[in-house]
Amino acid sequence: MVSEGGARSIPFACPVHKLLLDFNLRCPECPGSYPQVGGIPILINNRNSVFAIEDYLGDEQNYSGASGYAGSLDNRSGLRQLYRRIMHRLMETEPRRREFRVDDAIQRVREENPLARILVIGSGDSHFGPDVVHTDVAFGRHVSCIADAHDLPFEAATFDACVACAVLEHVADPYRCVEEIERVLKPNGWVYAETPFMQPVHMGAYDFTRFTFVGHRRLFRRFDEVASGIAGGPGASVAQIIRSALCGLATGRSKKFLRLAGVLLTLPIRALDGFAARRPDAYDTASGFYFFGRRRAEPLPDREILAFYRGQ
Repeated sequence: MVSEGGARSIPFACPVHKLLLDFNLRCPECPGSYPQVGGIPILINNRNSVFAIEDYLGDEQNYSGASGYAGSLDNRSGLRQLYRRIMHRLMETEPRRREFRVDDAIQRVREENPLARILVIGSGDSHFGPDVVHTDVAFGRHVSCIADAHDLPFEAATFDACVACAVLEHVADPYRCVEEIERVLKPNGWVYAETPFMQPVHMGAYDFTRFTFVGHRRLFRRFDEVASGIAGGPGASVAQIIRSALCGLATGRSKKFLRLAGVLLTLPIRALDGFAARRPDAYDTASGFYFFGRRRAEPLPDREILAFYRGQ
């Protein structure tokens, strides 16, 4: 069972056969049972994932299952942790005028259905409430299970809403992952996603894909749009590229100083997004996009998707 708060009533399913697991995490069709580490089930389909169950069977504090992917999970202390948190705050600061965020999407879902079952994919150390199921491919403070978005360990039509922020660029097959999101959502279920466009590679080999605004809309062609737009404008794009370029010139400890210098130097550029992100041509150079939609019966035809283009 999912072990957190109001989400306890949501049972796990086999990521391979999609059949309910028993109390010992056994699938009727699989030999043996799925392991747990520190009480967290490791529900990975070994045949269809870049991650392997065996990689997680050590000390969960090492985040060994995802190595570089787990960079968003803070396992450091002292000055190193303080430096990382300050850098994260500076780099992730967004313009105050952004019109829609993940919290707005979750509030909209809860306003319509106060008992909504919500799944978060790639939650990291984020927390959206005790009634939410948090999953990731690395251990985190609120993670209910280790799960790969290509094979979600839940039965069909389990959730009312699904959230995937900064996730779909890190999966080998984003279209399959969105199909899995559709599978575990109830009819008329909601999805909220934030995905990058003009961003340098991050998380190393675990970075696969980027989407234009129209490409992102097509990814969610089986959903009716409720809200969509720019999650990070051209100012964020320029700032990220400058920081990445500066770090590429450095080695060893100097990399940290150049990264900090890059963050401070580009803060004024990022501030321009409060104005620039509202221009139509910002869609052609944006850092990333968000999409909030509701599941529909049939996919949108590609000819209709072209009409969603908002650039110049």
